[in-house]
Amino acid sequence: MEINLTDAYKLPWTKENNHNGWIEPTTFCQIKCPGCYRGLAEKNPVRIHEKLEKMKSEIDELILARNIQTLSIAGGEPLLYPQLDELIAYSTKKGLKTKVYTNGFALTKNRLIELKNSGLTEAIIHLDRFQQRQDFHQFVELNELRNKFCDIFREVGGVNLGFIMPVSENNFSDLKSLTDFSKKNNDIINLIVLTVYKDILPSNPNSFVSNQIKKIDVNKLIEFLSIQYNSKPCAYLSKIQSKNLPAWVLIGSVFFKNEVIGHIDGKMYKYFQQRYYKAKKKYFITIKGNKIKYKSLIWSVLRNGNFKMFSNIFKVAIKNPESIKNKLRYQMILVIDGPEMTSKGWNLCEGCPDAMLYNNKLVPSCLLERIKGGENILIEN
Repeated sequence: MEINLTDAYKLPWTKENNHNGWIEPTTFCQIKCPGCYRGLAEKNPVRIHEKLEKMKSEIDELILARNIQTLSIAGGEPLLYPQLDELIAYSTKKGLKTKVYTNGFALTKNRLIELKNSGLTEAIIHLDRFQQRQDFHQFVELNELRNKFCDIFREVGGVNLGFIMPVSENNFSDLKSLTDFSKKNNDIINLIVLTVYKDILPSNPNSFVSNQIKKIDVNKLIEFLSIQYNSKPCAYLSKIQSKNLPAWVLIGSVFFKNEVIGHIDGKMYKYFQQRYYKAKKKYFITIKGNKIKYKSLIWSVLRNGNFKMFSNIFKVAIKNPESIKNKLRYQMILVIDGPEMTSKGWNLCEGCPDAMLYNNKLVPSCLLERIKGGENILIEN
């Protein structure tokens, strides 16, 4: 099935005007995840901590080159970087929202407090059953491990929580458990990121991904999520060579308690983006917290003609007057289908939201190992 994105907002992000900047201060990591873009699951990967001053310089350059709202810190495992707190504090001082992509091994309550005090906005934790995690023996299933993090983030407060999971045909059956858990914990989970598994490293005939993991159709994934959340996609990016192929797709569900009462549609998401851009002169991807003010939501709903959602909100307000005091929440689901090689070259995501600097040039972070090997891969608008 091909998903109809006609009513979704076509995101205006470009190479020079993008919501996100990407840095990787370390290639140290405790585990070997199949399909790791940095090749850390391969034999004898290079382990290095970058100098703090180099990372600060990259932040400055990304601000100038991309007009970013958010800095994404990845790796490797960022929590192994000795100067992570200083890096986050520097990003925060520059006026950026700062998120960390982590496997969560070193993310204790006390460590989260330290990161929060440095200015961390959001942590996105990678959990999936192919990781062969050493800490997983304590838990019967992945949701028990996710629940541990939910409890920590509730207790500390003030930092967004998200989960990320690569999806293939091999673990598609795990999605129902993840979405049920996420809906149940919408009070603390802001974001779910699902990436389509791809063997994107230079050719390796012994690769676990090449031999055992079967790629999933992104349309199948989006259809499943739309049904699970009773919500339609609100925004998307295309591939540069094929405007009908989604590269990034956003679904935004609105909750009262554990019930989905509506979704953010394309007109509403466009309104939120344009209003933010008018005020801040940049696009957004990260907003602190996930509460929705009734007045703001109703105004945007009426302004954009989503009367069905207004009716649902009105019914909730009548039955539950306490909901008017910031009791509505949203949860964003982001699906990413990264680049693939075609006869015309690499079919990249428009504007490449996760671009990073390499040899003073903006490059797609997911294809960095190929670029290091000599491939000339350019980001286009």
